[in-house]
Amino acid sequence: MARSPRKPRASATVVQAAPPSPVDPSSVETVSVRMYRGLLGDCFLLTHQLGDRRFRVLFDCGVLQAIGNGKDATKAGVAHIGAVVQNLFDDTGGVIDLVVATHEHYDHLSGFILHFEVWQKFTIRALWLAWTENYGDALANDIRQGRSKGLAALAALVETATSGAPRPFGIAQDDPALVESVTQIRDLLQFYGEIEPAISGGGQALTGAGTGTGTGTANPRPAGRPPQVPPRSCLDVLDWLKSKVEAANVRYLEPGQQVRFGLDDRLKATVFGPPRGRNRLLQLDPSAGPAREVYLAQPGEANALATTLQLRMDGDAAAAVVDGGYPFAARFRRNEDERSQDPLARLYFEEGARNAARRIDGEWLGSAETLALKIDGDVNNTSLALAVEVPGRDVLLFPADAQVGNWLSWHDQKYPAKPDMPDTPQESAEQILNRVVFYKVGHHASHNATAREKGLELMLSPDLVAMIPVVEAVAKEQKTKNNVDGWAMPYGDLYARLKDKTRQRIVRGDGDVQAESAAFAAAGGRFTLHYADGTAEPLWAEVAMVCRPA
Repeated sequence: MARSPRKPRASATVVQAAPPSPVDPSSVETVSVRMYRGLLGDCFLLTHQLGDRRFRVLFDCGVLQAIGNGKDATKAGVAHIGAVVQNLFDDTGGVIDLVVATHEHYDHLSGFILHFEVWQKFTIRALWLAWTENYGDALANDIRQGRSKGLAALAALVETATSGAPRPFGIAQDDPALVESVTQIRDLLQFYGEIEPAISGGGQALTGAGTGTGTGTANPRPAGRPPQVPPRSCLDVLDWLKSKVEAANVRYLEPGQQVRFGLDDRLKATVFGPPRGRNRLLQLDPSAGPAREVYLAQPGEANALATTLQLRMDGDAAAAVVDGGYPFAARFRRNEDERSQDPLARLYFEEGARNAARRIDGEWLGSAETLALKIDGDVNNTSLALAVEVPGRDVLLFPADAQVGNWLSWHDQKYPAKPDMPDTPQESAEQILNRVVFYKVGHHASHNATAREKGLELMLSPDLVAMIPVVEAVAKEQKTKNNVDGWAMPYGDLYARLKDKTRQRIVRGDGDVQAESAAFAAAGGRFTLHYADGTAEPLWAEVAMVCRPA
């Protein structure tokens, strides 16, 4: 018997709505998830249909940016997203009931930047964001400003290194260490769009970092971005979305919340992440001893790099302002003229491979690369991770790009975390994961964005299907000195286990249509698979199922 509706307490952080309303047996209730293909980036359209009524939810809309030479497959994806945005407008009639913007990365939000003229025509009725995007949250602001300063420092490094100066930072422009570092950092910066200047406590932006709309206050951009101004960065996109939606319909979700939505509030979202605990938020890779731990960029790292860059760019002029920044007192430092007179200095700076291998001028670049990697993981771990329960209690899992710490935090509490009534039943993350029938594979099936024992192995439904927003040819084009073969997406061991768990029912952004259709037909199950058309490269793929009786 269904429980009677209960009125939530005004002070509760959990929005606890009534259970699903009874459905006319003659009405068919379905849930479908559409993945737009041809993108290394997320763009998913969830449709809840009851009879002739529909409720449409968009999870992100983005594609990886093409930075650097070559990368033909990456450029093709960027060109392709125009058709995706137009199809979204045509298919929804320009009305989206709910946009879920999971985190501040270009491959999740760039559709709004690249085709803003189309998005201006949309009506967006509601917006969900993670608590980390709330300007009224002190911890969120602390995280955001630390990230902003680090990104601005890295952008300044790239700008200075590629400015044409013969010896940027006192290093030869063609020095292999400098070239490799700049290439890797520039590739990581592609996840953010235009990089804004960092705002220090005194309200001064770090030079050389582009332009933006920071206010110089402890709570940047509180007024939001004017709705008519095209966004240039991912942060701009989030501000524009906030301005596009009525303020009462913008929600910042907290871990442990459960929120009713959909037609007649028949769907329920459980908020798994991002966590509020710093230990979980900082953990990016699996624990396998101290040597394998990778942690978020700390404020001190960003500050140290910013100071180093200022000193490298401004030379002795900067020393007069930040005299404590150099490792040696002024009497031990030598300017250019003094170096030419000092025999030891002449030996140190003498040209030639023998001496070049001994110099340490470029050693600090390694810390810049590390900072870039940590900031990238930082943003992924702030992903809004949702488990969507449909009538019949089946669960659709959308973890965005959540990395290990985010996943593990799901098991730190019960759901709802703060029940509105003493007798409200609670569940564990394990119980919810046991009912997952659809998995949007995290972070394009990378090595550290699907927990094993605390994640995939807990998905026990024989009906489990998965969608992977990946184009392997694009992933392989992202080569660096540490990844000479490009990104491993999908990651081999994970992909093999996904095939086992789903009985081959996996849909990829670059998948073989005939092979995928055959796998779904052979394995059976509750989901049907459809494509946009009968071509070899359809615009989208969609899985759909009829909901069980509530």
